[in-house]
Amino acid sequence: MNILDKRITIKDIAEKADVSISTVHCALAQKPGVSEQTRLRIQKIAKECGYRPNVVASSLKRKTIRIAAAFPGPTEDNRFYFTYVWEGVRDYMRTMSDFNVELFEVQYYDGPNTQADELNDLLQHTEVSGLLTLGHMGIYGEMSIQRFVEKDIPVVLINTDLPKSGRLCCVQPNYQIIGRTLAELITRQIPKNRSILLCAGDASIPAHYLIAQGFDAYLEEKGLNNPVYKIHSNKSKEEHYKRIVRELRREEVAACCSVNARSSVMLGKALVETGRDGQMTAVGSDLFEENFKYLREGVFTQLLQKNPYLQAYLAAKYLLEYVLRDVRPPMDTVYVGSEIVFQSSMPMYENGAYKLLF
Repeated sequence: MNILDKRITIKDIAEKADVSISTVHCALAQKPGVSEQTRLRIQKIAKECGYRPNVVASSLKRKTIRIAAAFPGPTEDNRFYFTYVWEGVRDYMRTMSDFNVELFEVQYYDGPNTQADELNDLLQHTEVSGLLTLGHMGIYGEMSIQRFVEKDIPVVLINTDLPKSGRLCCVQPNYQIIGRTLAELITRQIPKNRSILLCAGDASIPAHYLIAQGFDAYLEEKGLNNPVYKIHSNKSKEEHYKRIVRELRREEVAACCSVNARSSVMLGKALVETGRDGQMTAVGSDLFEENFKYLREGVFTQLLQKNPYLQAYLAAKYLLEYVLRDVRPPMDTVYVGSEIVFQSSMPMYENGAYKLLF
């Protein structure tokens, strides 16, 4: 049998190098007891033969690797986005079921226990080999991530980056480009002097304000003078909604869009209430049933897909590859693509079809 027709084992390398199996093991694992000349010769033979360590077999010999995932629980308004984050993490972890790894879920909610509280409790009471979590948090959250890093527990962030936290990498969309894309899409469909309503989300969250910055930057670079009315989220949903309705009643407003899921739901509802549904370019944010309904019925003309599923799936992949094989991510910040979804392209994203698009 040709040596390329089967998986190359340590035994094969030992026979070819005319040394013992234990010598090959020490040479490939960088362990002492082998001369440098012999080590290099064995490594060269292994490379020529296409040897790959059997990660599955190795994993069965060690204790279970526990990966923690800490994200908002997918309930109430958090379900719009974080349902897909949890799906992405769980789906990737299922592909690793043969590797003696397990997922430890930490779901936190709007209430007294913050993300930082949950992470500190996790670090104190649970042994984990890696952490997946969000990057948008206050100073206490960043400090909690640094505590994991100080204990040599790798952290991969999704959605928003904290480069100074010591994280392994972050997987996120390019929010500036999303904002520029929104601006280009909208301004190509309305007269140059007409106004735009931008539901700009939470001014303290990078995933929101960076989109707004990209939107403004595009208008400035292109010399476009369309007035932009920005509405930022506040603690009162009722007041936030009333402001959206008031702005939509302005006759000069010819287009509207939202940078986040929660405001998108309010925007769709307000378009219907004011009778302006189907009367203007209207772009919603993120994919979930309410937004699909608005797109299907013509309330929204397009939806913005930020790929939370892919963000989470890749984040879990990069973390496990590092923990299991010491393979670093391709870059510190990994950007996933974002897409504009039209009514005609909805079938590609409904019923889980989005999982097949990468």
